Amino acid sequence: MNGERLNEAVSSGRPVLICCWHGRLLFPVFQWNRHNYYALAGLNKDAEIISKIATKLGWKMLRGSGSRGGSKAYMEMIRVLNDGGKLFITPDGSQGPEYEVKEGAIKSALRTEAIMVPVSGQASRAWKIRNWDTFVIPKPFGRIVHVVGDPVDVQDLAEGDSVRDAITAGMIKAQEEADAWING
Repeated sequence: MNGERLNEAVSSGRPVLICCWHGRLLFPVFQWNRHNYYALAGLNKDAEIISKIATKLGWKMLRGSGSRGGSKAYMEMIRVLNDGGKLFITPDGSQGPEYEVKEGAIKSALRTEAIMVPVSGQASRAWKIRNWDTFVIPKPFGRIVHVVGDPVDVQDLAEGDSVRDAITAGMIKAQEEADAWING
């Protein structure tokens, strides 16, 4: 749903951060895998699995997180974004807390003047694995919806507006829309 929002951000020629909560990361990984985009994954063993899958699907992977390899990953993010790249991240990281946007996402968006695009997804049939978040894995033979929320352009925010508040609200709304589409 609303895929034109992502297309408009990408067509702008500006850096784009595609943002999804960690628990819903499989939806964008499978939806936007053939667009020559980058994605960020941590260095833990779960992230290694998703990184291998994403690479086979066509993503260019950056590796690191706030707890391990963060400085190197941040500099790679800045390089990709400054080159006009499109980068998929889970701003609540690989360890949470759930639905809390970490500082690296905010700093990288501000430093590169990126457009942040909230995305989410949901499946009518899914496994939900509870760890530090609720990780959704679509089951076969269900319906899947992908939602693109309203982009957050850091250049358009008024002084004093919080990038964190804007992208958090956008990501929550996208996730609620995906859930409503499936449950409604």
